[in-house]
Amino acid sequence: MQKIRFSLTCRDGGSVFARALIYLFLALFMVTVIYPIYYLLMKSFSTYGGLAANADPFMLTPKGFTLEAYKRFFTQSYIHTGFAITIFRSVVGTLLSTIVMALAAYPLSKRDLPARKLITWFLMINMFFVGGLIPTYLVVKNIGLLNNIWILVLLPLCSTYYILLLRSFFEGIPEALEEAANIDGATVMQVFFRVILPISIPSLMTIATWQFFTHWNSYFDSMVYINETSKQVVQVHIRRLVIEQSNMLLAGTVVHGGKSNLPTEESMRAAGIMITIIPVLIVYPFVRKYFSKGMVLGAVKG
Repeated sequence: MQKIRFSLTCRDGGSVFARALIYLFLALFMVTVIYPIYYLLMKSFSTYGGLAANADPFMLTPKGFTLEAYKRFFTQSYIHTGFAITIFRSVVGTLLSTIVMALAAYPLSKRDLPARKLITWFLMINMFFVGGLIPTYLVVKNIGLLNNIWILVLLPLCSTYYILLLRSFFEGIPEALEEAANIDGATVMQVFFRVILPISIPSLMTIATWQFFTHWNSYFDSMVYINETSKQVVQVHIRRLVIEQSNMLLAGTVVHGGKSNLPTEESMRAAGIMITIIPVLIVYPFVRKYFSKGMVLGAVKG
């Protein structure tokens, strides 16, 4: 009896210790995720004078306090235009790319498709070996899409990785569902849109969310293919505003008695980041429930 009690005590103690370690690691993980956002928020409220007088590396409170950084962003008309362009490319690009990739993946999931393996190998080669920036730029120029906001939607339209993931998922759908629809007289497109897509919503929503975040965070393609300021995405305009603020501080162009109450370049950059992550924080709660199902995309067959 004493041995049994001793083993139970050790087991319970080990369980408590393991649980404490789990909670500790979860707490550390939450700190590493939340603290950078908190740091940027405090930085965005800080002033030039406050940061110069208080060299606090942890930034637990704002050094000074001003909303000037946010005022600068929301009073600039080109920031509003940039947000409109970014929202357009993110929403339209996500919808189009999800539909196109699903339409490409569904035929590849059929074993009787002619040259199925050849097409798959071609897609995989294309995933690892791309033409490069200069050839892509020349193609975009030759087809007349320079300075056209649609190029921001069309270039990332398809991802080989997502197509192969969707193909793997479609292969796991029982063929009996399609056969039953065919017996009822449904065409191939009717089967796809009325049978396949409804049961694929979790996986499609997961990929759509990834695509949305990709579009929202992209700015390099806008800098390369768009020359007109009125057609640039918001990230490019944020960079422009940060540079203007830095030049103003360096040149000593200040108002109302000095620059101590003005935001610094770092404060402007932090405010820009906080503004751009707001739509992501708004979208994520609505699609979070699909992640638990969509993250196993293509992992289960049959």
